Amino acid sequence: MKVKKVNYIILSILLINFIHCNYAGNKSGLHWFLDMHDSLAIEYQEEDPTTMLLSYKNEKMKGADNIESLTGPGSSLRVPPEGTVPRNYTPYLYDPNDFNTPAKELVNPLKPTKQVLERGQKQYNIYCAVCHGYQGHGDGPVSPRFPNIPALAGKNSNVLNWEDGRFFHIITVGRARMKPYAAQILPEDRWAIIHYIRLLQKNSQ
Repeated sequence: MKVKKVNYIILSILLINFIHCNYAGNKSGLHWFLDMHDSLAIEYQEEDPTTMLLSYKNEKMKGADNIESLTGPGSSLRVPPEGTVPRNYTPYLYDPNDFNTPAKELVNPLKPTKQVLERGQKQYNIYCAVCHGYQGHGDGPVSPRFPNIPALAGKNSNVLNWEDGRFFHIITVGRARMKPYAAQILPEDRWAIIHYIRLLQKNSQ
């Protein structure tokens, strides 16, 4: 008798579940596991309320997934795991304070064709001329406010014997008052700029 009663209970539960199944519409049935139904997934750049909680002991803000928020309270962006590399991106592995190793190891992969020089001139005029001048003499528009800007070309230049790799490294990581330009200038454009600097040096002789 008890076995039949148990069977009836099981059948009743299964029947209730089947009744609530909807194969035609877009409505879901009973929800037994609400954590899966009420997903914490947040769309890209959408506000994440779980990161609005206060942080204590100077710890970084964390969301419901216990991962640090990249830009503070309300942000859905998360700090990438250590060692993460974006797709189609080659990390720059040289120490920013080491100027000799990249000078020896980095070689310009581009040929100084007309197209490359034109590209280098365009990028140079956008990013470099404001400080170093359009002829590379260190007399750009900001030079009155920032004196002693190094000349890249001309008789007063101290960088005429620099290797292409040294130029590339400094453009990438910066040096002294010059900030890094890795985020603004693509690697191939940095090499094109170096070819154009060589042309300015040649024309200044």
